[in-house]
Amino acid sequence: MNPESTRTAGPLIRAVALLQLKLLLGAARDLVLSPLTLAAALIDLALLKRQEPHFFRAVLRLGEHTEHWIDMWSGARDPQSPQRENVDALLARVEEVVRDPQTGARRARVLKRWAERQVARARQRAAQQIATRVTAEPD
Repeated sequence: MNPESTRTAGPLIRAVALLQLKLLLGAARDLVLSPLTLAAALIDLALLKRQEPHFFRAVLRLGEHTEHWIDMWSGARDPQSPQRENVDALLARVEEVVRDPQTGARRARVLKRWAERQVARARQRAAQQIATRVTAEPD
């Protein structure tokens, strides 16, 4: 049997759809971060005499974190390389839930708990950063 005759369009279509979704996520992120960086820079400028600028850098770190999470060009990597915990892994889990309803319900619960933990951790980090800044500011 000729190996070329067994090729299907499925993996290519999936890769294109995944890239398009990531491009949309990246565009949405950019639309949100653009005004946020301007606002953070203005706040830092207003507070420049009282404290070092840190809001703008915090937004930059957030942008960098989301860049790693979206991992736009991961499709160019070798398929055998270890999968990272990013949007690719999340979408693979969602795809698994959709394809297999029996394990899908359990997987959906696991994903929900994972998302709740991520949100709780993000809130905890934000609260710690605020608390650190409040205690570090001179009166």
